[in-house]
Amino acid sequence: MEFEMSYLGEKIKALWYLKFIRISVYLIFAMLAIGVVMDLIIMPIYTKHGETLPLPDITRVRYEDAKLTLRADGFNIVKAEERYDSRFPMGYVIKQVPAPGTLVKSGRRVSVILSKGERRFEMPKIVGASDRDSKLLLSKFGLRTGKKAYEYSSYYPKGVVTHQSITPGVEVPMNTFIDLTISLGSIPSVFLVPSVEGRTLDDARDIIKQAGLQIGSIRYQPMNALLPETVIKQSLQNGTEVPKDTRINLVVSSL
Repeated sequence: MEFEMSYLGEKIKALWYLKFIRISVYLIFAMLAIGVVMDLIIMPIYTKHGETLPLPDITRVRYEDAKLTLRADGFNIVKAEERYDSRFPMGYVIKQVPAPGTLVKSGRRVSVILSKGERRFEMPKIVGASDRDSKLLLSKFGLRTGKKAYEYSSYYPKGVVTHQSITPGVEVPMNTFIDLTISLGSIPSVFLVPSVEGRTLDDARDIIKQAGLQIGSIRYQPMNALLPETVIKQSLQNGTEVPKDTRINLVVSSL
């Protein structure tokens, strides 16, 4: 009986020892697992807390692409403003705040200004306006006066726009040049030669065209006393009555 009790006691001790060994092994594996988690996950998050990162450059890209780029780096994007800008297509980032390369913490908001594209204006009606008023009207709509031509008209008085190069109502970009045709009034029975001596060559061209005449040959002559491209002499005396489209030859100064 005593032997059996001794044997049973030894067996119980052995079982407890095995259980202790098993629990110890489990604890060792658990500690190793905790160590791996700390090393690979917890510590990187802890050590990076408060770390600054350089902001990527998101200008000149579409808003959606800019948003993806910032979110990938842990930043947030905010639309601050939209404005017209002919340099950027609609929906592209014009400017970001803070600027590219600025060191900021993760989660920082980045404000962006987006392009609305090139500003466009509806072409106004210029026909029927005076030559002087046409310039003011075009300027009001963000447009510019282009080339001018002249023609006789039995309908429009002298100095009134008879034709414009772009039809009214069409949308055009800002600063578009609009060519105009200006009325010279009714066709006269007599055409008088204008005086263009002392004028620049460009002015002489316009004056002669407005008089219903044409520029003939142009001969250049060195003349230090005058600025280059100044009319020295004209082939027909001013005030002379001539047929329509008569050509006037010019002598022009050169260096």
